[in-house]
Amino acid sequence: MDFKIVDDFLSKEELEKIDNRDFSEDIREAEKNGTIVVSEGPWEETVKAVKAKLAANATRAITIRVPVRVIERYKKRAAAVGIGYQTLMKQMLEAAPV
Repeated sequence: MDFKIVDDFLSKEELEKIDNRDFSEDIREAEKNGTIVVSEGPWEETVKAVKAKLAANATRAITIRVPVRVIERYKKRAAAVGIGYQTLMKQMLEAAPV
């Protein structure tokens, strides 16, 4: 297979390496961790699966009054683990029994 190098972004060897690589393990891992949707059916079924995944992960902005002391505690804990405090709050809400 002949390759055309554009702006020398990748060498011919690098392009051949990518072209010959088996991505099956990457796809299995992505499917397991939820970063890819794989469908055995027709394209329409894949589109439905992607839309369902997007809908399940959709977010909505809300307004809620939270005591400053609570926010400050979340900020400290989030900084300790290297994430944003709002992300931490969402994770705690997701894990909370309802």
